[in-house]
Amino acid sequence: MRILKALIVKEFYQIFRDPSSILIAFVLPLMLLLIYMYGVNLDTVKIRMGLKIDDPSQQVTTLVDSFKGNKFVTPYVYDNPQKMYADITGSKLRGILVVPNDFSSKLDRNEIATVQVITDGSEANLANYVQNYSKTILSQWLNSTSKYSKKIPPSLITLDSRYWYNQEINSHYFVLPGSLSITMTLIGMLLTALVIAREWERGTMEAILTTKVTRIQIVLGKYIPYFILGMTSMSFSVFLCINVFQIPFRGSLLVLFIFSGLFLFTAMGQGLLISSVLKDQFTASQAALVGGFLPALMLSGLVFPITSMPIPIQWLSSIIPARYFVSCLQSEFMAGTVPEIVIPNCIFLAVLGLILFTAVYSKTNMRLD
Repeated sequence: MRILKALIVKEFYQIFRDPSSILIAFVLPLMLLLIYMYGVNLDTVKIRMGLKIDDPSQQVTTLVDSFKGNKFVTPYVYDNPQKMYADITGSKLRGILVVPNDFSSKLDRNEIATVQVITDGSEANLANYVQNYSKTILSQWLNSTSKYSKKIPPSLITLDSRYWYNQEINSHYFVLPGSLSITMTLIGMLLTALVIAREWERGTMEAILTTKVTRIQIVLGKYIPYFILGMTSMSFSVFLCINVFQIPFRGSLLVLFIFSGLFLFTAMGQGLLISSVLKDQFTASQAALVGGFLPALMLSGLVFPITSMPIPIQWLSSIIPARYFVSCLQSEFMAGTVPEIVIPNCIFLAVLGLILFTAVYSKTNMRLD
């Protein structure tokens, strides 16, 4: 224990003397949270639409107010159709709604009135949003207009939508907690991917090997300081999410930090394994980014739904630790502690962490080549 304590103290001295460790542990999470809070928005709001109203009736002019009052659409009224078509061609608009001059007269005669919706098909999802928003706004306008609401036959089925866990339909409520997985992946892998490689590059590993230190003491001497640093960074990030960015938290902080510790244990194992094998800081840092950051971003389910991926990619994502961490984080923040989600994911992370710990132990070289 005396030797282990000395190794841990030595590692903390290296952390405090190396400003990059502090930057990665505290400045990097702050920057990522700011980017995901204010720079990343998965909510499709304020779609730019052009309106060409050829029907001069007073009732139809209220349709423009309905579009202006909708939070998902930013309407622009055009008199010149050529200018409107030029704007949608130049991607200044995402869609166009054209109301013909006989629109209200057909409604008055109980005939089918048509409108034209033109969308920018270069982005298929946005094109669908434009169509759906136009239909919804038109339907709401008809129901709220006393002159036409009585002519609409009553629906046999009334749909009353209610959202569980995210009533505000705010994507930040699940993106920001999920982004902690990327932060912890970078902290756990990027910090530890450099430590053993740095020892070999600086020549301090040779000095350590001349002492009575054992392999398990070297491994634990690397794990424990960076685990404490990583959990401190996690606490800092959770504090920012809950108290600064006002993300709802409905679970247990104890459970949150239990599975966060398991994930950090796994991420550190990946980083130390890379560092033990490569023994070069630059190569180790690049391998940590490619093997840790990119899978955590692309295959964890944070941005892209796993169920929409090809089957082979879904199988590949099943071995990505961030996938299980994202699931636990989003559940803990939005729905509370769900044992059916937390327990299996924690078991997977614990098993994978032990496998990586064993691999790091076996790959830690106690002899000079």
